Amino acid sequence: MAVRTIIGSSDIDVKPSDQFRDLGGDSLSAVQLSTVLEDVFDTRIPVDMIISRGSDVQSLADYIEHKQGAVIDRPTVASIHGVGATAFHASQLKLDKFVSPNLLAQASTLPRPGGASRTVLLTGASGFLGRFLCLALLADLEECGGKLVCIVRGKDNASAYERLAGVFGQHDPKLDHEFRNLSARRLEVIAGDIALPQFGLDHDTWERLSGEVDAIVHAGALVNHVFSYSQIFEANVLGTTELIKLALTARLKEFVFISSIAVASPTESRNALDEDSDIRVSLPSIAIDGNYATGYATSKWAGEILLREANEKYSLPVTVFRSSMILAHRRYIGQLNVPDAFTRLLVSIILTRLAPVSFYNTNAIMSCLTAHYDGLPVDSTADAIITLGLGHHEGYRTYNLVNPHDDGISLDTVVDWLDEFGYRIRRVRDYVAWRDEFEGALQSLPEKDQKSSTLPLLHAYERPLTPISGSLISATRFEQAVQSAGIRLECIPHISPSLIAKYARDLETLGLIPPHEKRDSRLASCEAERMHM
Repeated sequence: MAVRTIIGSSDIDVKPSDQFRDLGGDSLSAVQLSTVLEDVFDTRIPVDMIISRGSDVQSLADYIEHKQGAVIDRPTVASIHGVGATAFHASQLKLDKFVSPNLLAQASTLPRPGGASRTVLLTGASGFLGRFLCLALLADLEECGGKLVCIVRGKDNASAYERLAGVFGQHDPKLDHEFRNLSARRLEVIAGDIALPQFGLDHDTWERLSGEVDAIVHAGALVNHVFSYSQIFEANVLGTTELIKLALTARLKEFVFISSIAVASPTESRNALDEDSDIRVSLPSIAIDGNYATGYATSKWAGEILLREANEKYSLPVTVFRSSMILAHRRYIGQLNVPDAFTRLLVSIILTRLAPVSFYNTNAIMSCLTAHYDGLPVDSTADAIITLGLGHHEGYRTYNLVNPHDDGISLDTVVDWLDEFGYRIRRVRDYVAWRDEFEGALQSLPEKDQKSSTLPLLHAYERPLTPISGSLISATRFEQAVQSAGIRLECIPHISPSLIAKYARDLETLGLIPPHEKRDSRLASCEAERMHM
């Protein structure tokens, strides 16, 4: 009944095996359903569980039944930061509020990691970045005879594996073949949920992982820039603390944490964060303001703070990667992140054939500032994380994974390339006039196209962007590490015409834009360049 009410149809036949998304639900309606169920059953279901492809209606009912029958007092935003808080403070985020005193007492005496990491646990493997972290780890572990363990939502281990395999099995047979080949020898998939106590695993499996795992790569998170900190606290903060518990059980484990560059981004009240300072000092509090992406960034800030303490008090070796915009894979077909802001903008520009003469403040550009778009392809991001993140047995280090090149490659450049590829984008000289016409054109699109457009994010384009020469965020350690490590990507890549050409073809493959009526010679040459990468 609750699902029917939220979906808005009393006629819909809801079966236990149905998934909320397939019934027409989305992230916002999942929040509504979570609230309704909490009111009725006095049990809060994490929003990411409701919208997950690994959950159906029956699993939601089972979760409520389990929670009502179990006496588990877990931390909440209110218990950590106080009821009615107007700001969140780093001093409130202490491990002893999340982890039992006995476990913390034993953590001080655990043996430290050493040697190669032969068993790695990965979270978030079914996500956009996670699938390529998974592939990179499988390739590395193939060389040393190691094993990758992935925690994936599912009814059982077999269904969890098929859910993971499904993200590789779409659009590009080469990607599917590579995953199936490597996973047959080096992969164990365990059905679990990192937001649950001990991932929802039985005691024996938890104990086995505690003894076997050498390193943890934590890429799992609920990535939704509309949700508040409270709405993603369970998935992103409690999920991180469950992994810290595992890292501090039986023996210390290397911990690689995927954070967000939003944590380090400058605001009106503070400068950008570098890679050296202690975040508890450089960003001791975050005000509750409801701005775009604040909730997600706050959850990543909380994770960094808790890991700082784990390193300081218990010598947990930690490497943090604050990732910027993650762009499409440069080789595999159809591998781009559909919901992200960059993909939505490309879809919208191509569908409406509209763009401003410049996305940037032209007065600033005339003052010799050059505009630059900060983003890195997912393949180079994954390779950097695995190469730089593993193999460190002590200390705490942070890398700001940004595109630091002052190369003048901006959103305006991307539109120029699309135009050269034959998409014939009309440039509107007055920015406000473009913004109004653009919104009207988006609202006129069919509903299915609106869902993948930039319509929900239009507030980000209320006024021209400020041009940035290179990245706002310092990435000295990242740049030096790439140069000295000689990692797979060899250098931090620029955004290129071939990457944008691949975006256009991927959008066609996914059915997000119509097939190109007449293939431009420049587009064809960029595609040929990509095929030889």
